[in-house]
Parts: sequence; C-alpha cells; structure tokens
Amino acid sequence: MKYKIILLFLLTIHFQAMAQFGEPYRNSKVVLKNGETLYGIGKTKNKGFKFKAEGESDASFIEFSTIDFIQQEFSSDEKKVFRFFQISNDENFIKLEELVNGQHVSLYADIYSVYSGGGLGGMSTSQTVVKYYIKRKTESKVTLLGPYSPLINNLKGKVVNYFSDCASLIQKIEDKDFRMRNGLEQIVDFYNKNCHKN
Repeated sequence: MKYKIILLFLLTIHFQAMAQFGEPYRNSKVVLKNGETLYGIGKTKNKGFKFKAEGESDASFIEFSTIDFIQQEFSSDEKKVFRFFQISNDENFIKLEELVNGQHVSLYADIYSVYSGGGLGGMSTSQTVVKYYIKRKTESKVTLLGPYSPLINNLKGKVVNYFSDCASLIQKIEDKDFRMRNGLEQIVDFYNKNCHKN
C-alpha cells in the first residue's frame, strides 16, 4: 500500500507538471501589483508567466511575485481568474485558480488531469484532480487543504479544523449537508455569509 501511495504521488507530480508547462497561449489580461494592466496572450512557465503583448512580436517573462492576478480566456464564454500566492513555510509563488472570492475567506485550487495507461491494450483513463487551497483576508499566504482523496488525504478533518470557529458550519458538515466530494465552494460560501463575527 505504501508503494502505491508513493507511485501515485510521483505520477501526480509528473502529470501536473506536464499540464502546467505544456499549456497553450491564451488571451490574457495581466494585472500587476504596481497597478499596471497588460493585454495579450500568455501561458504559465516555471516560476512565471510568458506573455506577449498585443502588437508585439517578442514575448516577455513576468515573475509570479509581481502579478496581482491574471484573467485568461478558455473559450468564448469561459474566463478564469488566477492569483499567485506563497504557501506556509515556502517562499516560492504558485499559480492558483480562484474559485470563491469571499469577503472573509477565499478558496483557490490547482486543477490538473492525471492520466493512467490501460496497459496490455487496455483503455487509458484520465481523472481531474482539484487540490484546494484556502486563505482568510487577514492572511498573506494560502493554506493547503489538498484534494478530495479519502485514501491519502483527510480533507474533511482539515476543513473542520480550519473552520472550527463556526459551530453551525461544523454541524452541517457532520450532518452531511455538506460533503467534501461535492467540492468546498458551498462550504466557503456558507462561512462567508453566516459564520464570520463582525
């Protein structure tokens, strides 16, 4: 069992890296921390964003630490916002998709696909992994909660611990009104609307 978990972990890193660094250029709006806004096309690279401004032939490299947020167009009716944060005990910045921009708590995620080969002529499958991160407005760094994966990550325990200041939310989780497998968006929304002490 131990070796299976290690193998799964290594495969996740491998395919996460492939998804992150193999992405195509997309229409992008880049807002820098200095207030400047840039328009063009771009894609994620290691520790930064490769960006080509409208009307320019050469691309430039923008470090994550200087970016406030990026809005990217994935289709004509789908735009996603990404922000850049440090994790506790780590000075490197990571790119995270914004899922809930709350008044008190915000939810982010690293979303990627893991592919597994069928072997011996079998069919290959893919699975989308959502690795959750969370941050209070008073915090400068995000807290890693991890994916919904009962075998290797106690997501429920981490969520209950993080929101231990809200008894009504904890009760809803224990009563299974909120289930981890359905995502954390509704939990964060509930906390922002009902739990925060003003």
